[in-house]
Amino acid sequence: MLAVCLWASTTAISDKGVIYLDDLTFDKVVDRSRDVLVRFDKEYPWGDEHDAFKELATTVGESDTSLLVVGVPISNSDTYPVNTKLSARYGLVALKDEGFPRYKLFKKGADTTKPLDYTGDMKQAKELLRWTVEQTGVFIGIKGQVKELDGLAHSFMAAAPADRKPLLKQAQAAADAVDTSSNPDAGGYVEYYIKTMQRVLDKGDAYVQQETKRLAKMSEDKAVAAAKRETFAWRLNVLASFKAPAAADKGEL
Repeated sequence: MLAVCLWASTTAISDKGVIYLDDLTFDKVVDRSRDVLVRFDKEYPWGDEHDAFKELATTVGESDTSLLVVGVPISNSDTYPVNTKLSARYGLVALKDEGFPRYKLFKKGADTTKPLDYTGDMKQAKELLRWTVEQTGVFIGIKGQVKELDGLAHSFMAAAPADRKPLLKQAQAAADAVDTSSNPDAGGYVEYYIKTMQRVLDKGDAYVQQETKRLAKMSEDKAVAAAKRETFAWRLNVLASFKAPAAADKGEL
């Protein structure tokens, strides 16, 4: 990590948990060796979208994931261009300041010329984090995630249907061993992992996507009580782990 920090840009921008890069340093860090979430934004970002980015970066930074959060300032101004090579490489040349931010996820081992684009709400850190979990399978510790069960959720979904019952038994044993004494909500999180596995066994893989769609709709319904919507939100975080790729599928190069 120290080596990465030494490569970081000397830009005046500084946010906790963020490595700021430029045309010269970008390829030294975004090198397919790990998952990297990059925000391309105007040179001096502010407002709700920037607050969401800072919250995301802090959450990721406080976890033990190898995922990096990177910021790249962009200006396509004729009078004061900034990081024009990266702007051109990733199709950002036509954007003015109001067209930013743009998030791109560079997955471990994947072609760095074809990152994944985030198209969701830029002002909601929880949605950015959930999307990142879905796409990478990393454990960040967002609300609802249980480390002892998260990897088993990936393995369960990656396994053939006929091989899933032993994994459910393994997950049930792991769930029984989870210490929930320090968090009154943790028991509910653990139970939901097991419940989801059982539902997938009964209804098939499509259950995860169908339930995600149902909960997402209800979590946005202001007629639903706030406490219920909060429950739906953490359940969506758990479901993200069932949608995520298994770590074993993210091969080394």
